[in-house]
Amino acid sequence: MKKIAIAGLSAAMIIAGVLLFQHHARISKERDEVFRERLAGVWLREEDYSPHNVNAPLSMRCTNTVAADGSFVELSWFKHTDRTNTYRCTGTWLVKNGHLIETVKTSTNRIEVTPSTGVGRIIRADAHGFTIRWPNSAEMVWQRISP
Repeated sequence: MKKIAIAGLSAAMIIAGVLLFQHHARISKERDEVFRERLAGVWLREEDYSPHNVNAPLSMRCTNTVAADGSFVELSWFKHTDRTNTYRCTGTWLVKNGHLIETVKTSTNRIEVTPSTGVGRIIRADAHGFTIRWPNSAEMVWQRISP
């Protein structure tokens, strides 16, 4: 009798686990689809840096124009005390399993290795912006500036 109860409880736990996994996968897939649909447009990211690191720029501004197919063109400005560096890169953004997969295909920044791919976890996303956490990095906030 005890063996039957343990077997039944084990089977119930396995079934519950499978159902929860399927439910989570369905919700994650739906979120990815909604975010993918919102991805096309123009996005802005701005940061001010601490003056403690003399080699770091004082501020940075990036605009990223994303097409409906996920391809993008990003323009970046890094303001230093004595100059402003500007760069242009192209690539693709892909949303999958709650992550943003960025593939940079070309870049005018001579020290950037291309092609390259990075995967960041989507922390927050809505119609106005999203936040990404890249491995070993702080969170990056992108704001929508044009649909």
